Amino acid sequence: MLKVPAYDTPIEFGVLTSFAYPLEGDLDDEIVVATTRVETMLCDTGIAYAIHPFNGRRLPIVCDGILDDPQYGTGAVKITPAHDPNDFDIGKRHNLEFINILTNEKLINSNNCSPI
Repeated sequence: MLKVPAYDTPIEFGVLTSFAYPLEGDLDDEIVVATTRVETMLCDTGIAYAIHPFNGRRLPIVCDGILDDPQYGTGAVKITPAHDPNDFDIGKRHNLEFINILTNEKLINSNNCSPI
């Protein structure tokens, strides 16, 4: 818990949240990923193909040496190129789509999947 200016109570940061993407072609199977930035899942563009649970977008599963840390989270990571510097580099290397979820005021945009 950290004290944040303009907030009376401390705010919890760095919470690891796990969620499942159903795999394309087999809706009974899924891949579980974990993130400390759950709000960025709205613009995920990579994970073979899995299906985004909110908008049906196909997400490629990407193998990249920088991502391998089976001791952290679920061992699978999501890729959000428009909102993370490491994911940006991975997105460029693997030609992933860059999707911005934020307005200029830093609020979630209305369609949550508009390409940059």
